[in-house]
Amino acid sequence: MSEPADFSQWQEAIAGGKPGMHINEIWCGYFKMRDRRGLWASAAPIKRFWIACAIWRDENGDLVAERAKQRVPVDWVWPYCARFPIPYDTYAFWHQHERWPEEAKAA
Repeated sequence: MSEPADFSQWQEAIAGGKPGMHINEIWCGYFKMRDRRGLWASAAPIKRFWIACAIWRDENGDLVAERAKQRVPVDWVWPYCARFPIPYDTYAFWHQHERWPEEAKAA
């Protein structure tokens, strides 16, 4: 994916820190965001489901994004996910099961 330094702000946020955040400064990392696709696009944000997303640099150094298993433009993800960084394990679990670990425990 990318150089470890690209993920430094995300790593700081996961560790409980408060890295500076600016709307035009995109972080590489793993996040969750409210689903803004299809039927959920017009729903109130609080009623939308959480989905997993990621941002990283490709082999050319360009920022790329993935949302709910599909490659999308970065501006479809950032800044909507910015306040919701998640650990990689949680991101991977969502991709495998299409639900969150805490939902799996409750079931």
